[in-house]
Parts: sequence; C-alpha cells; structure tokens
Amino acid sequence: MRIRHAVAATAISLGLLGGMSGIAQAAPEGPSEQARASQVEAAAGYGGSISRTEVIKRAKDWWDRKVPYSQTAYAWDVNKGKKYRTDCSGFVSMTWKLTSSLNTSTLDSVATKISWANLKPGDMILRNGHVKLFEKWANSAKTSAWIYEEGSTATDMDHETVTISSLKSGGYAPWKYKKITG
Repeated sequence: MRIRHAVAATAISLGLLGGMSGIAQAAPEGPSEQARASQVEAAAGYGGSISRTEVIKRAKDWWDRKVPYSQTAYAWDVNKGKKYRTDCSGFVSMTWKLTSSLNTSTLDSVATKISWANLKPGDMILRNGHVKLFEKWANSAKTSAWIYEEGSTATDMDHETVTISSLKSGGYAPWKYKKITG
C-alpha cells in the first residue's frame, strides 16, 4: 500500500513540476481519430475496387452465417473489418465493401444502370425500397436468376431463384457497382 502511495505521489509531483517548469507539451501529432479510421478503411480496401468473386464470397458469408434482417442491427463483414446494417441495402453495401451502409435511395449513386442481359455476379437489382444481389443466371435462356438478399424480418437472408419477369413487374432494374472488376 505504501509503495502505491509513493508512486502516485511521485507521479503527481513530477506532473506538477513539469507544468511549473514552463515546458510546453505539444499536442499529439498525426491525424484525428476519424482520419485514422478512414486511413484504416482505405488500407483494407473499403470504398475501393472489388472483384465480382469477392462480392459473391462476402454475400455467401452472410448467407452461411444466417445473419438476421434488421433495419437497426449491424453485423461484421467476412473479415471483421467493418460492421454493416443488416437490412437489404446494408447487405449490398457490405458485399461491395463500401465505407458505410447506404440505403435504397442512395445505392444508385455508386452504381450505373445496365441492361438485364448484361447482369453479372455482384450486380444489384434495385427498386424503390428494396434491393437484391445477383449471383448468377439460373438458366441459359436468362429468364431466371439466383439472388442473395436480406429479405425481411420474416425471411431474413435469402438465396433463391427469381424470374426476371417477376422482377421487372415488381419495378426492379439492374445496376452495376462503379468500382467492380471482372
């Protein structure tokens, strides 16, 4: 007990003496916490280009983990580098390794509209209020597709086939992430 008091007293007196000696202490150098977080994200590839293979790998990870749907909860991505909202748009944001969870009103800002025939793995199928991730064609006629999605609280993560005609009649359109490769 005496040793702790002596150590504490010494630390206090050194701190006081240092302050009274007129020696200025500089603020720590380097970027702010927010800037450091941005640097870490950039180093890990968040917000950068991503391959179609990696997008599908990231989607499959949430499917395998059965991440439940929620508009308020967050879940880690595959490498535990970042958390994303566990709704449909948070899921697509996670698969594309975006720096934050966008929503169905803002996802198109990082994507380009494409034709149905040009859908490739990792593209999104978007409508007002919902989004699905295209995995692959389910048939050679390109009339149905395999998709991943955070469906709803009733269905959670889905991996299923859907017909292109039902998507079109539901108001969906195909989009390609601007930074996707392959």
